[in-house]
Amino acid sequence: MKRISSLLPTLLIAAATCSAQATGEIRGRVFDQTGSPVPMAHVVAIQHDRTHGVVTDLEGRFVIKPLPTGLFTVRVSHVGFQTRSFTGVEVTGDRASLMRDIRLGFATTVDTFEVSGFRRPLIEADNPTRMSLLADDFARDPNKRDPIQFIGKSFVGVTASLTGDGLHFRGSRTENMVSFIDGVKVSGGVPRVPPSAISSVSVYTGGLPARYGDVTGGVVAIETKSYQEVFEAERTRRQRLAEAAWEDEEDGL
Repeated sequence: MKRISSLLPTLLIAAATCSAQATGEIRGRVFDQTGSPVPMAHVVAIQHDRTHGVVTDLEGRFVIKPLPTGLFTVRVSHVGFQTRSFTGVEVTGDRASLMRDIRLGFATTVDTFEVSGFRRPLIEADNPTRMSLLADDFARDPNKRDPIQFIGKSFVGVTASLTGDGLHFRGSRTENMVSFIDGVKVSGGVPRVPPSAISSVSVYTGGLPARYGDVTGGVVAIETKSYQEVFEAERTRRQRLAEAAWEDEEDGL
């Protein structure tokens, strides 16, 4: 009993942190080749070994939520239609990733499958004052270990202060900005989170969500990777090292 009671505060803190993390969603609409909506189509968002699925309504619309930040593969299928799969669908916190109208061709064989790539628009029509980058966007950036320089270079309307210890948002000073890690407010400017632990970085220069409170400057929202994302990244890294070693060995032969 004593051991269980000693673990209770830790479990409560972990639960509060998980509930504070910002989640996103994927929205879209499914049509057939004639332009008619396809109801009851199965739409599945896949991230690693986790699957989130819904079916389209009578007008072919679908919403998949809540989703953690990161990259997803979206697969759309229906009996009698060609199955379509979209790779690299990006999900960031506090927003909807809008997919263009999806058109399903009529299936001519039993195993008909089409894979397409997803490209995020440079400017989001529903909120142009919010910009986001995922882990893959800044993995190879030389400034990623200095979050102030990285954010000042990567986001419009944000510049690093002359002293290099803070950020200015459209003329406001460092003391007017706030930072959040997994939904938890962090004081003292931009937090220095290890780049390998970051899933996404979002910067708000205006139109702030109510959850971030009354801020006169800007907001930096950092979402960290889940245990599954860290595991998959490490497995991918080891796989690449093994492939490189195998290629070197073949070249030596």
